[in-house]
Amino acid sequence: MEARMKSVANSDVITAVQHLQKAIDAGGVDPLVLELVHLRASQINGCSPCVFAGVQ
Repeated sequence: MEARMKSVANSDVITAVQHLQKAIDAGGVDPLVLELVHLRASQINGCSPCVFAGVQ
């Protein structure tokens, strides 16, 4: 499987992702479901640091 993003994100993208995460957390979805979605998306995107970050 090949990673979808090959370049390092800039600070504007990181800030946008942080705001998106805050909105998702405020949505009322069960945190366990969110963790499973994050894990699967990380696997699909080939992001091993993201997979290991979710395991902690």
